[in-house]
Amino acid sequence: MRQVINYSFRIEVVGDTDAPNPLHLCEEIQAYLNAHVSGVDENTDEYVNAEVIGYNVRRDNFTPFIAQEEY
Repeated sequence: MRQVINYSFRIEVVGDTDAPNPLHLCEEIQAYLNAHVSGVDENTDEYVNAEVIGYNVRRDNFTPFIAQEEY
């Protein structure tokens, strides 16, 4: 059985540092999956690794509100 599992991460970058490279993050996640997550393919009975199949990057323009006093 194949499943697609979506994970969501928020990464906070401090200062004027560039955001992490999403391709590099995918490569690191794939390396983790190769070492730790595998299953048996129903068609071939062989072990196969889970794999990263894509990514989506968007900047979160959420503006926090910090109350200066009680209303």
